[in-house]
Amino acid sequence: MKPNKFISFCTLFLFSCTAVYLTACTETTIRNESDESEYQVTSNRPSSQVTVSNEANNAIVEIYSDNGIGSASVKLVNGDWPESIVMHFHLQGLESLQFSYGDTIIDLSVNTQNIILQIVKFADGTNEAIDEESDFWLPVTFLDNEGATEDGPTAGGIIVVNAPADFHYENPSEFTINWIDFYR
Repeated sequence: MKPNKFISFCTLFLFSCTAVYLTACTETTIRNESDESEYQVTSNRPSSQVTVSNEANNAIVEIYSDNGIGSASVKLVNGDWPESIVMHFHLQGLESLQFSYGDTIIDLSVNTQNIILQIVKFADGTNEAIDEESDFWLPVTFLDNEGATEDGPTAGGIIVVNAPADFHYENPSEFTINWIDFYR
């Protein structure tokens, strides 16, 4: 072997041994960013801003609507749905919310006395009033502008709505929301 080739071979061999040694002594966790769920959001109005972010085991859907009426669809394009989907409606009230996925449509309304009414509509045309015990129930929480829980919607606050348990049982690839703010 010629001296230059021998030196190159020894250098390469020594470098390889060092790399193997360092790898064996160092714990490296590689987090693939593409493992995080990704979504495609489509809104029907330019004045409505709808975004989705991942926080812990939640998909947080932020909904801002200047005119108080709109709709959006959220499609899972990569990964899996997180354990919960939490929608933050930055509205003054919620006269109507329609949450639909697959063949299921859930209508939610909060009247002026802050009574929450919900109905599930099935593909066969039947409707059923639901309560907190139902897998179709959309849990609702009202927060003021500082994040404290309130009895009803407040100016500058957030109406928090969680996807129903049935959504996760069905595991659809997307959902659609339609909303109307009664304080337009």
